[in-house]
This record gives sequence, C-alpha cells and structure tokens, in this order.
Amino acid sequence: MPPDFYLKPVAEQRALYLGLGQEFPYELPEGVAIADDAVEHDGRRIPIRVYRPEDRRGRGVLLYIRGGGFVVGSLETHNTVAAELAANSGLTTIAVDFRMAPEHPFPACLEDCYGALCGIVAAAERFDIDPERVVVCGDSSGGNMSVVLCMMSRDRHGPRLAGQAPISPVLDFSRWRDGGEDAPLLTGGEMEYYTACYCPNAADVLEPYVSPLVRGEFHGLPPAYIMGAELDSLVVDATTYADKLRENGTEVELVVEPGLVHAAVRARQLSPDVMDAWLRYCAAAARLAGVTE
Repeated sequence: MPPDFYLKPVAEQRALYLGLGQEFPYELPEGVAIADDAVEHDGRRIPIRVYRPEDRRGRGVLLYIRGGGFVVGSLETHNTVAAELAANSGLTTIAVDFRMAPEHPFPACLEDCYGALCGIVAAAERFDIDPERVVVCGDSSGGNMSVVLCMMSRDRHGPRLAGQAPISPVLDFSRWRDGGEDAPLLTGGEMEYYTACYCPNAADVLEPYVSPLVRGEFHGLPPAYIMGAELDSLVVDATTYADKLRENGTEVELVVEPGLVHAAVRARQLSPDVMDAWLRYCAAAARLAGVTE
C-alpha cells in the first residue's frame, strides 16, 4: 500500500486494498466448500460467507471478523485467509460482511457482527454446527470487534461463546485521536484517520465498546488465545488485555510473535515465521472450539 493511501478518497483506498490480493495472490486451499449466505436478526438480513472443510474435525464454528480499520476490506480481500482458517482448523468458518465507516460509523459494524452471531446460533441446525462451540476470531480492527463481541454477548445475555482469538487487536482508540508514533506497516496518521472515521463523535473513543481498555469490564469473558506482534504499536493492547482477563479469572494464552509486524498474516506464504505463527493460531482457535489434538 502507498504510505499515504489513507489520504486518498475512500473508494480509491478500498480499490488499493483489494489490489493486495494481486500482490499476494494466494490460492484457495483444496477441500473447502465456499458459499455466500445470510442470517436474520431483529428483522435485519446480514450477509455472511460460509467455509466448510471437507474433513471436519468437529461441529465447532469459527466466526471470522476481518481487519481493515473499519474502512477498507471486504469478503473478497480476506477470502483466502478465512478459507485457510477453515482448512487448517478443520472447522466451519463463517465470515461476516458488515457495514463500514465512514459511511456507517460506530456502532454499525458491531451491531452487524452481533446480529450475525445471534443469527448463526439461531440457525445452528441449518449450518450443522454446535451453538455451544462458537469462537470469535479477528485481526486488528477485527480483533477489536471480536473482543467487543464477547462483551456485548455477555452484557446482552446473548450466545455463550466458547472462546475468543484476537490477532493484534486495537483496544484503546483514545491514544490515536491525535495521531501517535509510527510502526512498521502502521503509521500514527493512519490510526488517527481510522479513529476519526469510526468515531466522528470524539467522545465515542471512550465508549467501552470502542476502547475496552479505557472503560471496559472484563469479568465473565470466554477463554482467549491472543496473538500479538513484537514490532507492532498495538502489542501493548494485546498484553494489557491478557492481563485484564487473567485478573478476572479468564484462561488466557498470550503469544507475542518475535520479529513480526502489524498485519503480518498477509505475508504468511512468504515468511516461514509468519506461516508458523498462523498455523499455531489456527490450531489454538480449533482447541478453543473443542477440537482435541
């Protein structure tokens, strides 16, 4: 991506982000059936994409929430990631197609993801999944939403989640409202832009469902596997969140991958270290969903 891509019109940003699939043209894994579908919740229809591995290892399900700063990305940009997650875990994986900022700021995407979660659990028989073995997964902004989804489900007495597996989650937007330090593949200007798009109302950055580390409550959350990256400015979010969960009695496995940068999963087939981290992540998500080695 050009270093100033976030200064371009939103449509151009999204086209550039989609073009990453040409820069990293991964093949879809064999033995995974992919189908577009939708679920209903509170009178709304929420699009999803279902990935079903040929050789399933159980009836657990991984709910995948893509990254992209709430602004860029689509089912297509993360198609191979979700398909590999299904293939590597041996579990049905479902990706949510949520509304994006700046057209639809907070809390639109969260309500879409929560609605998808409720709709999937309600349709568990149709998807042939166990509604008691749902694990939420997500990367970066998707990691934020996977964490917040656990909190929303707890607070609203929604589906009981079996686990959470965030990758490099951003969990404190208050420190990015006025920019911040640059890190490899994630600049302070980019984070300031995403924050403004997601929370045009400045006060919203302090909402517990936006910045859990600022005002969130951490009791009653599901077991977690948290993947951080050593050279990522968001690694402090991952480590602090792990500490908060442990303080509240939640079982946590935190892995800070040495030498990796933000959004490293994109380079999983170019770097042996990233591929190793990715395969361990997929196995951990499967364990949270009840798959035994």
